[in-house]
Amino acid sequence: MTARRARVLGGLATLVALAACSPAPPPAEPAWPAAALPGGNVLLVTVDTLRADRLTPATMPALSRLAERGRRFTTTYAHAPMTLPSHASILTGLLPPAHGVRGNAGYRLVDGQTTLAERLHARGYRTGAFVGAFVLDARFGLAQGFDRYSGVDDDRPFAGDFAYAERPARAVLNEAAAWILDPSAAEPWLAWVHVFDPHAPYGAPPRSGLSGYDADVHETDRALGDFLERLRAAGALARTFVVVTADHGEGLGEHGEATHGLFAYDTTMRVPLVVAGPRVGRGVHTQPAAHIDLVPTVLEVLGVTADPSLPGRPLRDVAAAGSTTRAVYLEAMEGWLTARAAPVTAVVAEGWKLVDVPVGELYNVAADPGERENVWARDPARRRALEARLKEFGPAATLEGAELVEAGEAAARLRALGYAAAGTAAPAARFSDVDDPKAVRPLYERFLATLGGPSPSVDALREIVAARPAFEAARLAAASLLIEQSRAAEAVPLLEEGRALAGAGPALDERLAVAFLAAGRHAEAVAMLDAVVSRPGASADAWNALGVARAETGRSAAALAAFDRAVTLAPAAGGLRVNRAVARLRAGDTAGAEADVLAALEARPAWSEAWRLLATARYDRGDRAGAIAAWTRLVDLVPADADALFNLAVTARDLGRQEEAARWARRFLAAVPPGARPDERRIIERLLR
Repeated sequence: MTARRARVLGGLATLVALAACSPAPPPAEPAWPAAALPGGNVLLVTVDTLRADRLTPATMPALSRLAERGRRFTTTYAHAPMTLPSHASILTGLLPPAHGVRGNAGYRLVDGQTTLAERLHARGYRTGAFVGAFVLDARFGLAQGFDRYSGVDDDRPFAGDFAYAERPARAVLNEAAAWILDPSAAEPWLAWVHVFDPHAPYGAPPRSGLSGYDADVHETDRALGDFLERLRAAGALARTFVVVTADHGEGLGEHGEATHGLFAYDTTMRVPLVVAGPRVGRGVHTQPAAHIDLVPTVLEVLGVTADPSLPGRPLRDVAAAGSTTRAVYLEAMEGWLTARAAPVTAVVAEGWKLVDVPVGELYNVAADPGERENVWARDPARRRALEARLKEFGPAATLEGAELVEAGEAAARLRALGYAAAGTAAPAARFSDVDDPKAVRPLYERFLATLGGPSPSVDALREIVAARPAFEAARLAAASLLIEQSRAAEAVPLLEEGRALAGAGPALDERLAVAFLAAGRHAEAVAMLDAVVSRPGASADAWNALGVARAETGRSAAALAAFDRAVTLAPAAGGLRVNRAVARLRAGDTAGAEADVLAALEARPAWSEAWRLLATARYDRGDRAGAIAAWTRLVDLVPADADALFNLAVTARDLGRQEEAARWARRFLAAVPPGARPDERRIIERLLR
């Protein structure tokens, strides 16, 4: 009997057929004790964009071995198919409507929320976070409670590149291992490690028989296996509770979705979940679990008093529950945030899923795991029952939260491939069929393909806007490209048209201010940004843009105040510190400028422009030897940097270091083409006489 025929014959036949094809799971051991590891360590690993069905011995042998030694929850749901809101749920134990983070761009976790790191830090734990992509940069609020938060800043010039800055899994894991194994640390620890590699575009070396996505997953698993073995060999796992999950899955073309974010199908909402550790036991559990269960689980395992305000339940209880009527809330807000499509809210309960969209969907996910047969019209009683369960979660689609209006070069990228949210305005009360995400999907996929291509086209983005004027992310992306191409004057009317539409998001105001700034309309930029930062939750990037605009209008003190506010909001963001360093230099505060640049270089040691600025700050305060050291590091990174070579030669001469000066002078002459920079060439030639 084929699987297709089994579905036609009914749900029971399908379950029997599927069971016959799958090996029986090993019997679960008795539930682990409530305080299995009091005072123990916690290792939380989140793998970006990992589908639940990829946790197999063939694709992920290392994680499969961990699952055999621990407990695997096969029906685990993320609450959102996007990285930032999903991790906010993992770290707070709250649903997105409660923690307020509904998308990647446009939101940050407010300081009033309480993270797992804060809970454990208060109990004497040392806490470290090591993340693989800019989408989880400290400026987005997840650093609360972490002693160390090692992220990926993104201060690259925009240059039409819409991809997130990221770093490979092995670099993240090696840094995390060094922190965990620090011989000088005696406290118990919480380490959160996030690896980004399975996210599109897929970049692992091709492997026979594997797709690009599966090759990335396999390489990530190898890195995780080496990391876990390193910790095991060092004895670091002897008293450690290990949790491995994913923030969301990947569409891979199913339901017409190439990546993730638009829909709430199981392809992107079901994730792997493995927990392991001393006294945890072994087993495979099919009961529905969710990301909101992770914080209560960790607290219970460590013997910490439960927080009754948390909506999740310890996985120990989930494993022991048997059949359950539990309802799990899901949402996918990216269609609204990018294109003003209808928000997606959904609920899973008793093997069924209801998706609340203009063209409603109802699936028997137990019998139809591929969600191919929509029975919305055929089972009104089931639909009404699940609609009532969904309403139990409250008015989830209000999209209220901590607003983060992004600005600056890092945020001007808009972040393609599923990370292109536009703003946080509340949705309209009603949507028609044309606003259903299924109807918007072809245009959304075209948008992602445009931004993900080698050279995104303004014309292609304008065509998307023409087809759906409310497609705000396409409008913002086109404006960013126009600004990059020195066509800011064209970006201004494009953005002003968007601002006039109903439901326009605040990101349009920010980008219009940037367009004004690029077009030389500095006073209008300042006025626009003054309004942006007056709103609750204004971001570090918005304050940074205001600082730039004020500096351009000659308001140096006001510019420095804006940069101060930006750095206060995002102290780990190197680009903001470098901008403040420039403002401090202009104000004569060379010591403050040097402190800012050194902080930026601590996170990004190979940043050539920061070394240039450091040399300037040191030179201006009379530290010539320190300036030479900074310029030397700069030419290590950029060997033919004529400015640095010239400064090195002249400064070494002024210090009486003639041999060194001559060496730098010869390098200057080798780097500068004949006839170029004649005034500096004459000075250098005299120095060599």
